[in-house]
Amino acid sequence: MSIALAAATIFMAAGAQTPATPPPPTYEIPTAVTHHALAAPSGPFNYTATAEQIPLKSDTGEVECRMFCVAYTKDGADPLSRPVTFAFNGGPGSATLWLHLGALGPKRAPMNDDGSLPKPPYRAVDNADTWLDFTDVVVIDAPACGFSRLLKPEFGPKYFGLNPDIQAFTSFIHKWITIHNRWSSPLFVAGESYGGIRGSGLSDSLFQDGIAIDGFISISGSSNFMTLGGLRGNDLGYMGFLPSFAACAWYHHKLSPKFKDVGALVLETQKWIDNEYGPALLRGDSLSPSEKDHIAAKLSEYTGLTKEYCLGSNLRVNDFQFFSELLREQGLMIGRYDGRLVGKQEFKVAALSSGDDPSDEAVSAPFTASINSYLINDLQVKTDLPYLPSGNLTSWNMGDGSFPETASRLRNVLTRNPHFRVLYCCGYFDLACPLNATMYTVNHMGLDPESLARVSYKYFPAGHMMYIEKSSRAKLHDDVKQFEADCLSAK
Repeated sequence: MSIALAAATIFMAAGAQTPATPPPPTYEIPTAVTHHALAAPSGPFNYTATAEQIPLKSDTGEVECRMFCVAYTKDGADPLSRPVTFAFNGGPGSATLWLHLGALGPKRAPMNDDGSLPKPPYRAVDNADTWLDFTDVVVIDAPACGFSRLLKPEFGPKYFGLNPDIQAFTSFIHKWITIHNRWSSPLFVAGESYGGIRGSGLSDSLFQDGIAIDGFISISGSSNFMTLGGLRGNDLGYMGFLPSFAACAWYHHKLSPKFKDVGALVLETQKWIDNEYGPALLRGDSLSPSEKDHIAAKLSEYTGLTKEYCLGSNLRVNDFQFFSELLREQGLMIGRYDGRLVGKQEFKVAALSSGDDPSDEAVSAPFTASINSYLINDLQVKTDLPYLPSGNLTSWNMGDGSFPETASRLRNVLTRNPHFRVLYCCGYFDLACPLNATMYTVNHMGLDPESLARVSYKYFPAGHMMYIEKSSRAKLHDDVKQFEADCLSAK
């Protein structure tokens, strides 16, 4: 007998067994309940923070996903009259640290007052503009983001898509209000960016599930991605972005001094789009050289780009061209999420790459450091899981067609629930989900006058994440507080 075989025989004789396959990870986080006090401008109050995961199960009872949330509830408030606002960011694939520590929660990331990058290190500070002042708040991490986890990779297709994502959030909210006995509370939904797509569909999905929410707050959100650009022949993106291009050019002093007010400038460009620019784009190559020259001259006046550049772009300047070109001669690029913020470019001739954004770079470190420290030290969440600001999603199923679109579902709930209202919060300098694209979508939802009257807008002298700027954060608080009060007082 060989030495190796003899050794194996002795090993088996001793009763040794082949190591068992380790059990799959549960990704389960214990619920953490902590108690706090806040000295808000409206007066001091106590509140409870509950950090927990809600399990989502298959039809056979198997846990597929654990969705993480932090719920802030005001102590001593009457749950029958106290609203609950469910909030989330977008992506798809973004955790909700941005809304959580930017606007809604009792703590916020320590941004400079103008929204620029502060000096490290970073730790969350008291948020005087927390929505907890007027509503209980539940901030939710989407599946595979933040502390939310799928239990098996093969569950991805059941959660990573337009409609599966809406269903997951519907199930989560249904379970949360059942567990916490809030079926009789006024309910609101708030979503940012792709959260506009999610929130529009979710409003309808909840209604079909027997949960009639009082209102939806879209924060720099879109509910039809066709308005943001795409295939050849789709000129809606150029019309959607132009007023925001003009606002950013105005901010950086690239326009004539005759434009003194950004709001008036935006209105003027919207009228020009309706009367001249839009019809010209629809005509395409049938425009005569003199007509093209006329449109290019006006486009130059509103964007701060040269007439030659506008002609060379065939009257169609896209967002990434504009980021790079507006301040090219100064060696600077402007931000996508916030066109007020600038960064240095290596070259003065190349277009900005899709991975560069000085406004994203201004917020990533303060928010990431603050959320990790805050969850561990203040909310006492016990886990060795990493908090994922961006989830590792597999291919996202956009649903029917190439562009995600839930404006049709938002129309459904607006026309079927006469008590439901929508508030759009839009930043003038938002070059991710520009305000004119949002307004175009609403104006093409086929709403009757009564339903359309329940849709309102608020505008901010800021970008996509308007709450990183001090004055706009306070305005967002006041506007949403008034919106929810109007929803609850309306007959």
